[in-house]
Amino acid sequence: MAMRRAATIGLILVAGIALAGCTGEPSGSPSGPASGSPSPSASTPAPTSTGDAADADEALLPIPADEIRDWAETAVPSTGAEGSTPILSGWLSENTSPHQKTLLQSQEAGAYQAQLACRGDGTITLTVGELDEEQPSAEPIVCANETIAFDVTTAATGMQIVMDLEGAPAIYALSLQRMS
Repeated sequence: MAMRRAATIGLILVAGIALAGCTGEPSGSPSGPASGSPSPSASTPAPTSTGDAADADEALLPIPADEIRDWAETAVPSTGAEGSTPILSGWLSENTSPHQKTLLQSQEAGAYQAQLACRGDGTITLTVGELDEEQPSAEPIVCANETIAFDVTTAATGMQIVMDLEGAPAIYALSLQRMS
């Protein structure tokens, strides 16, 4: 378990270094690291609380935490074409990170096709909107052990993505493809 935690922390540190200068803004209960950039890296948030509760939550995930990134690439594949962003992925749990806010400060304004995949017994509610919105104006997307495609449109540069978990731990993957 210590080896897995060290590997996960190492991944987070590498992702953190790659995303230097980006803003993540966790709020509410302690949360896993939020990351954002014009081209975010796929990362698996490490639990911020330590001890038995975090380990118990991780044990409830549908796949091992260190396999989430590989799963994400097949669950919501990125086309790699111009306008696609790297896949955001990770896991949420009530004891470690039930709320995550990601700010993509340099994301171009426009229309996007998004795909959200989630697995596990928990329900993830996702909202996407403009950076400066207190509450995103778009209707929330509720994901419960499924994959959902939906449209996102922003009028200004930047985007915020907020995920909230209800229930058991769950994994997620999110991709965005700019529409022509």
